[in-house]
Amino acid sequence: MGEGYNFANFKKAILSLSVSPDWDTAKAEWHLNMVYEDPSDRSCECEHSPIHQICVIKNTKNSKTAEVGNVCVQKFLRLMSNRIFAVIRRLRWDINKSLNPKALDLFEERNVISFDEKQDYLRYWRRRKSMSDDQKAQKLDINQRVLAYVDKATAEMIAASKAMLAK
Repeated sequence: MGEGYNFANFKKAILSLSVSPDWDTAKAEWHLNMVYEDPSDRSCECEHSPIHQICVIKNTKNSKTAEVGNVCVQKFLRLMSNRIFAVIRRLRWDINKSLNPKALDLFEERNVISFDEKQDYLRYWRRRKSMSDDQKAQKLDINQRVLAYVDKATAEMIAASKAMLAK
C-alpha cells in the first residue's frame, strides 16, 4: 500500500479473527466499537508505526476485537472512524459544537446516551440558533457525558494496552 501500510498483514490479522475465510465477507463482520487517542508509539496490525488514533473494532459474528489504526479502518474496512475523531476534537475545542449522526450512533450503542436522547439531538444537531433553552441544556449535557465517557474509556484502554505489553 505504500506509506508503511501493509494490506497483506492487515488482511491476515483480520481474517485470523474473523469467522469467514473470504476477505469481502469477513470485513463485513466488523464494526467500529470505540475510538481513542494514545500518545504512545503503538503499531497497527498492518505494522505501520506509530499510530496514535486507535480504533477498536468488534466482530459481530464472534465478538472478537482488534485495536487498529484509524487509517487502516478507513482504507481497508471502509468504516468512518475519522468522523468520530473529528467530532471529539471539535467538542474539546468548543463544548457547544454538535455531535454528528455517526458519533450519536456510536455513543448510543455504548449506552452513553439513550435512543430518545439521540432522536432529540438529531432534531436540532445542525441548528445554530433557534434552539430552545431545554435543547441547549440537553445538548450540553450529552456533549459533556460523551467527553467524560471518551476520557474514561481512553484511560482504561491505554492502561489495558500497557498491561498487555508488560506481560
